[in-house]
Amino acid sequence: MSHKKAVLLIGYDSNLSLGVIYCLRSFNYTIHLLTSNQKNAARHSRFLDKIHVREAINSKDDIIKIVQENHIDLIMPIDEIEIRFIRQHKELLSQYAPCSWSTDTEFFDIGINKKLLAEFLTKNGVSCPVYATVNDLKELENIAGQIGYPLLLKPTRGSFGRMIRKFENWEDLKDYYNSNPPEDREFIIQPFIVGSDITCNVICKEGEIICYTIQESPVKTGSDFSSNDVLQFHEDEEVIREVSKMMKLLHWSGVACVDLRRDQRDKKVYILEINGRFWASVVTSCLKAKVNFPLIMLKLALNEPVDIPKQTHGRQIALKQYFDALKSGKKTSFKDTKYVSYLSDPVARFFQVFKL
Repeated sequence: MSHKKAVLLIGYDSNLSLGVIYCLRSFNYTIHLLTSNQKNAARHSRFLDKIHVREAINSKDDIIKIVQENHIDLIMPIDEIEIRFIRQHKELLSQYAPCSWSTDTEFFDIGINKKLLAEFLTKNGVSCPVYATVNDLKELENIAGQIGYPLLLKPTRGSFGRMIRKFENWEDLKDYYNSNPPEDREFIIQPFIVGSDITCNVICKEGEIICYTIQESPVKTGSDFSSNDVLQFHEDEEVIREVSKMMKLLHWSGVACVDLRRDQRDKKVYILEINGRFWASVVTSCLKAKVNFPLIMLKLALNEPVDIPKQTHGRQIALKQYFDALKSGKKTSFKDTKYVSYLSDPVARFFQVFKL
């Protein structure tokens, strides 16, 4: 019997951890998780072999000790801060175990910062919305007047749509800005584009896209900027062209989740941000589009043979859509929701959903 290689995943978020673990569950690997999240629901996963909980992921010596004591064959961070930390100390850590692909911190820091990325894309002629930074209230009023309403106020760092706010008028924007002064958090403002959300998920090597999926959600007109459960996977030449151009300029290596918006009026796509990590719908990418990103990343990092698939057309529906279809007698399947994978790891998913 061949030796089961041991993989050390490193991440904070429960959903990301469980998603990556699910994608690796059926293959011949022993899965460890190092996390600073004491409530990480993956601690209850039936597919996890061992969890290592620490107060913070900031000790190289601690990681080396875990690698040596557990005979780890690959260090594979899955969350943004952790990916950056491993890259920063890759030269040392790789003496003890290979590390999964990652981007040089100089370019990584540009990619994951909305302000720096907008500057970089604008300078290099890559499609992105117009933007402006804000330093004081008077400047905010002038710039907001030039951009026009509705507009978005975004923290330069953040993920999963948190703290992105839509404003319809100056009074509401002024009140919010005064209660969140720039010395506490840096913001940029951009016009609100009525359109559909697009996500292009990739694995790159030195700027070249190795594999990808493109998923699109329905047109958004409201103020909810969290991820959408309604997804359609399809090809899109304009999306992959703009994302490819950006990744080459950033010399990107490893995984990335690129958020874009398609303008409803002229169908033009704009790059909004890069999440330099695995993504909330990584299981959906695997089940619906048939691209298992965690497994591909793992095999590439270990120099193991791997088939690079093209995405298949597929869709995911929201739970509400599923029940509405049942009520109306329309043909539907629970397998079309994201929750079908939850049934294989029910205890862990229970803890994740209810944040226990």
